[in-house]
Amino acid sequence: MNVRHVIEDNFSEITEILNHYILHSDARYFESVPVSLSDRKSWLYTFNQQTPYQMLVAVSNGEVLGFCCSQKYRPEPAYNKTVEVSVYISPKSTSAGVGTSLYDTLFKSLESFDLHRAVAGIALPNVASLAFHHKFGFTEVGTFDEYGVKDGRFISATWLQKKL
Repeated sequence: MNVRHVIEDNFSEITEILNHYILHSDARYFESVPVSLSDRKSWLYTFNQQTPYQMLVAVSNGEVLGFCCSQKYRPEPAYNKTVEVSVYISPKSTSAGVGTSLYDTLFKSLESFDLHRAVAGIALPNVASLAFHHKFGFTEVGTFDEYGVKDGRFISATWLQKKL
């Protein structure tokens, strides 16, 4: 497995992974409609290895096993030292160490930028993702109880933070 910065050739596989989570979980901002590659392209082009806003992919035999990213938390300059991070693993590659390899590489890369915090929001219930983030030193900040709706259900999310 090779972890590296995303290239345009990876965009369709990333979109497929996103759509899996949109259709089969609450992990994608409570989205309920799959996205197209053209819908996601402008977002995918916001990532750049020369900035703190990065996207990494784990690839094996030419196949994207998963990806992670660090992106702007909020547009206001007050949040420029904070990034929001997330990781998504292909359903064929869960529990294979892909997420760990991705986050290890991402957090090592972020050390070269003047950042103070990483934050992550996790839709509940998701014991595995909470445990994964705790493993990387994230601590829980709080839970927004039933603050989103997907498919007619109220959904809660726990927010975590990590000092960088």
